[in-house]
Formats: sequence, C-alpha cells, structure tokens
Amino acid sequence: MRLRRTACVLSAATAALASALVAGCGSAPAPTAAAGGATASAPALQAPSPEVRQAYDTYWATWLAANRTPDPQDRAIERVAAGRQLQELRDNLAQSRSAGQVLLGEVGHRIDGVESPGPRSLVLHDCVDLDRWLIHDARTGEPIDQLKDKPSQMGAFTLTRESEGDPWKVSSLQVIGENC
Repeated sequence: MRLRRTACVLSAATAALASALVAGCGSAPAPTAAAGGATASAPALQAPSPEVRQAYDTYWATWLAANRTPDPQDRAIERVAAGRQLQELRDNLAQSRSAGQVLLGEVGHRIDGVESPGPRSLVLHDCVDLDRWLIHDARTGEPIDQLKDKPSQMGAFTLTRESEGDPWKVSSLQVIGENC
C-alpha cells in the first residue's frame, strides 16, 4: 500500500502506508475477495496468524511513532519494513522533515485476511482509515489545512521474510480500492 501524506498517504502510509494512504496513490483498483469468500479473480483470504498480525501491528505502531519526529534514518523502521517499502518510508519521512510537518493521530484498520503466494511471502488485505491521522506543523503543532474526510482505502501489503524464523517485514504496498 502506498499511503502518502498530501494526496498519497498510503504508501506505508508512506512506506508506510501511512503516507501513501492519506493521498490515495497507487495503481488502479483491483478486485478483492471478502473474508470467507473468493471471487473468480481473487484468491480466498485466510485469517492472519498471530505472528503475522503482530508483525503488521508493529509495523503500524513503528510508522506512526516515526511520523511524530520524522527522521529518514530512524533505525526502528528497518526492523518492520524492507525493500521498496523501507525506501518509501524514508522518502516520506524526509519529505515531512523538509516541509516542517508531522503526522499525528491514529489509523483505523479492518483486516480482511491474507493470501500466501509463497513460503516467505504473503499479502495482507487491510481497509485503512486515515481520517484521524492528520498533518500538523512540526513547530507549532497546529493542524495544516488538508482533506479531513478521506476515503478509506483497501491496501495489499506484501510481507516477506528472509528465511524461516526471521521476522516478517512489510516490503511493498499497493492500493487496490477505495471506500472499503
């Protein structure tokens, strides 16, 4: 998912989906399966394991914390993101820092499930609500004029791990629909 800050805050809400989801960037919507059922073009989704859910929740907690004091070199994000998503998160933090902005608040989630394309890769489908995650001036703490009623966005978050036993990390995000 690619959540961006301005119009594209779902990228991990920037690499963080947090950043890209806010803006709604990503590719064109794709059909998705609802939990418990499949469509002809989408695989059936399963509930995430406790290990995967913990990794995903930690990803978001880390991303939200990183946005309170944006530092593109924040080592904490390396523990929860990898590859393209890690770079997007760093880019989003650098953008926030240079603009003198922070993101504050909370993000809502409705996880529909996961699909497992391989033993060290899975795709988690989450309807992300960014209405209460807002851009603020870093110096004054005042909210910046922005879209406050953002559409919820369905994101496909790819989680990968190097080998069995390694932690799951969010490695990419794609927005696959809105108003979920």
